[in-house]
Amino acid sequence: MNGEKPELLLPAGTLQNLKTAFLYGADAVYCGMPSFSLRSKSGFSPDEAYEGIKIARSIGKKVYLALNLYAHNKDLENISDAISLIDDLKPDGIIVSDSGVFSLIKKELPKLPICVSTQANLTNWAAVDFWRQQGADKVVLARECSFEEIKFIREKCPNVKIETFIHGAMCMSMSGRCLLSNFLSARDANRGECSQSCRWKYKLGAKFREEFDFALEEENRGGEFFEIEETDEGSHILSSKDLCLMPVLDKYLQAGINSFKIEGRHKNEFYTATAAKAYRNAIDDWFENSDGWNYKNHMPILYSTQNRGLTLGFHSGALTDSAHDYETTKSLGEFRFAGIVKEWDGDSFIFEVRNTLEVGDEIEFVSVNSAEIKLKLKRIIDAKSGCEILKVSAGQGYCIRILAEDFDGFEVGEVKKNVLPLCVARVAVKGQSLSEKKIIENRKISFAEEICKK
Repeated sequence: MNGEKPELLLPAGTLQNLKTAFLYGADAVYCGMPSFSLRSKSGFSPDEAYEGIKIARSIGKKVYLALNLYAHNKDLENISDAISLIDDLKPDGIIVSDSGVFSLIKKELPKLPICVSTQANLTNWAAVDFWRQQGADKVVLARECSFEEIKFIREKCPNVKIETFIHGAMCMSMSGRCLLSNFLSARDANRGECSQSCRWKYKLGAKFREEFDFALEEENRGGEFFEIEETDEGSHILSSKDLCLMPVLDKYLQAGINSFKIEGRHKNEFYTATAAKAYRNAIDDWFENSDGWNYKNHMPILYSTQNRGLTLGFHSGALTDSAHDYETTKSLGEFRFAGIVKEWDGDSFIFEVRNTLEVGDEIEFVSVNSAEIKLKLKRIIDAKSGCEILKVSAGQGYCIRILAEDFDGFEVGEVKKNVLPLCVARVAVKGQSLSEKKIIENRKISFAEEICKK
């Protein structure tokens, strides 16, 4: 262990998410450039990127831009424009997958730190050292690396920064290099257009043809069968649960990993805030008292967001059956995103509604400085008209006004201290079916069993 806290790196699909990530403790964010990043639909405009970098500089944070596509010849025609834009924006680094793109950026901007993306599928120390020799400042290891492999790479390559994913959606293929979306819907996963074909509905049938015993049949492609093959390491079946390394985070802290990365540039501010807060507190707590550190203190907030079930992924090596969900591909949770605090106005604040709310609902604000602060909605006040209403639905940035005096048991000053602008709030899901509640409980049990085994 090098004694330094690892960088906590959060996704920022929008400028609002960037601000939220920083508020809740992220050291840095990564965001895309339009048309060039892996998440092309969540790329920043040049003006937004400039503003985000300016905000980061003012508070001692960092912004990395993603240029991590695998380029075709036609893409290289625009690379010079991208490099010119990068030079103007002056981010803290650039994330790259393609060796050709890497060499062009290195030639034109030799002082710019370059991080090799997880899309490069780095799974061994020799590959990491190769990129170090090319001038890479940091590498993101493939999510298929086990902890022992990561630790060995760290020991063999002490002169390059190591970044690893610790939380977020997992691809059923090799770190995002999936062909299903291209094959079934002509949407390129490498360019952020993945149709998530792995999460579609498939039927399993036996002996469809003489050549094989089992095949999958997608519900909209009757009569078109996809063979299932099994290797010595098992059969990797489609929809993965979401990665969560919180239960083993102490091992990665001890190993001296330089940067902990969280997936989710398409996720909302609620996800960003809860993931940032959970891992910020977990990292800080471990450095304060590693002997008394307990991952269970940080799991409740992670469970509050919708997820597909949690898994340790490849932490111990090959995946087990616990890593995939065979029941449903739905993201489920006990809470939903209620809204976000826009600004304070005297002793009240403007609250942007993100889900239906009605008088009597209990909202929980995810405080930056303390535990969640609860508010029972005694009244709902339209922010524009000032009229009281009984129910409000989300849409077009609709806002309500919430008075600090409505927080039972809190002084106005205490509310202002803990419910800051950009704070997110959650509300319990109402009307959830018994089957969905059972799925949520089963997922927790499955994760607990996986933790015990590993």
